[in-house]
Amino acid sequence: MKVYYSPYRLTPLKVSNRLSSLNVQEGVLLKGVLGNKVTFCDYFPHVTLGDKSVDEILQIFKFQENSYEKKCFDFLLRDHELYWTKPKLIKNHKLWNVGEELAPAIKYKVKDTSDFSFMHALKNKIPTRLDANGLFSRSEFLKFVQEIPQDLLGLIEYIEDPLHESDWSGLPLKTAKDFIDASPYEYVVYKPNAEFKPTTDLPVIFSTYLGHNLGRWHAYCELLREGNLALIHGIQTEGFYREEVNLFDGNYLKGFSANQKTVQKMYKEISGLKWKGLCSI
Repeated sequence: MKVYYSPYRLTPLKVSNRLSSLNVQEGVLLKGVLGNKVTFCDYFPHVTLGDKSVDEILQIFKFQENSYEKKCFDFLLRDHELYWTKPKLIKNHKLWNVGEELAPAIKYKVKDTSDFSFMHALKNKIPTRLDANGLFSRSEFLKFVQEIPQDLLGLIEYIEDPLHESDWSGLPLKTAKDFIDASPYEYVVYKPNAEFKPTTDLPVIFSTYLGHNLGRWHAYCELLREGNLALIHGIQTEGFYREEVNLFDGNYLKGFSANQKTVQKMYKEISGLKWKGLCSI
């Protein structure tokens, strides 16, 4: 397969987590050509969380050394098949921030050890998922939880990556594992764009990587094929980038389904980009 690349930029309208900024974000689309078959995938790095930058990935992509590169190549091999995926309705939490309208279920990214902004959702009886991105030590987390009224704790479904420590035993809230190598935990947050689906009997929450719509489409396709559609996932996001084009129809109450015409238009626009040769694999 011959591989080509086309860089892109996204202009943030709000930060995606406590480690990110409002600086312009860089990603790259990859194109694979094998015979008469042309396929595409998205690479959008979160460098602050350990991903290789666009420049780095372009230099080493052909060596296929880590899971993100391998998953991109996997999408290049399967994109032609995924293109024909028939949309289905999915349940989705809202990636919520202060001042925004609430939804039937939200996810909130905790910004510091004294950030209790999500209490607004709890007081309105909204099921809430927290994401700490490894913010707390054990002592800090225990102190943090003590500040939440006991009668509202049950509305917190889980907290994702609560500690930067590897021992999560005995914590007062259910936990979800994303990028912190720790245990035990009750949920797995899975990002189809950057990794392969883990083998587990635990509930798996599919999550977008906040990059190009192509990456969101691929994550959605994997959810429909491999995920539990009875669970609430995190594929649909909105209001994060100036260049954003909504891929889905629906709402947080009834659910979301990809718009096939929008998907087809996206592929047409991607096909028409300027491409440079990268490597052969």
